[in-house]
Amino acid sequence: MTMTLVSDGDRGEGEEQRASLFDDPKIVAEVQELVNDQAPRLFAVVRETFDPEDVQIAAWGMTTKTGVEVIPVHGGARMSLQSAETALIFFRAGGQAVPRVVWVGGEGGK
Repeated sequence: MTMTLVSDGDRGEGEEQRASLFDDPKIVAEVQELVNDQAPRLFAVVRETFDPEDVQIAAWGMTTKTGVEVIPVHGGARMSLQSAETALIFFRAGGQAVPRVVWVGGEGGK
């Protein structure tokens, strides 16, 4: 499905307002399915220091069809990587922490 949405600003002089595709429940359902199918998957990079009170979220990430985007929580460069697991090498904290990928909505680390 290919969709092009137009705003009210796309009307020419003297033209009537176009009906929205979203007035049709079937279109709304198809668009929702498209969005659900292509939604990025979210994850956190969590650092474990072997002290249960010192687990930290070091970064948030998002997968897309073309790769992974990772943003550190305390600033720094946004990273474009090939996989979520690749991000782990950037968050080892000098060997004092073990970074792990934890998927949002996952169960038990899945």
